[in-house]
Amino acid sequence: MSAKILIIDDEPDVVTYMVAVLKSNGFTPSSTTDPNLGLKMAAEVRPDLICLDIMMPEKSGISIYTKLKKDRLLGSIPVLIVSGVSRQGEFDFRSFVSDTSIPPPEGYLEKPIVIDQYLQLIRDLTSTNLSLKRGKATDA
Repeated sequence: MSAKILIIDDEPDVVTYMVAVLKSNGFTPSSTTDPNLGLKMAAEVRPDLICLDIMMPEKSGISIYTKLKKDRLLGSIPVLIVSGVSRQGEFDFRSFVSDTSIPPPEGYLEKPIVIDQYLQLIRDLTSTNLSLKRGKATDA
């Protein structure tokens, strides 16, 4: 079973690049450059991982992330923040979200992405998530 990855990023070139990398490495990507469509796609696709940009013109990736994590069905999907927003190479999640009931993202990568790091993090996050899904399926 190939892991399903949803990419939400307003930069079409970034999306095209990430989709190509994922496809060529055996993943099943879906994507949108429309942040408003991101939540709807997450509910429809039920991905194993969401790659999410933070800085988008129409809607903040942080607001999407917050809604995802508060959603009963989508909240358990791991999120990898892929963004150019950082401070000295560190992503300070709490500077964006002070609500401590919302957990930090499962991963963060700075743009431009380093392919090996990107793929390794995706493999790590999806293998854990797929293992949990398989466990739930066998428990039923």
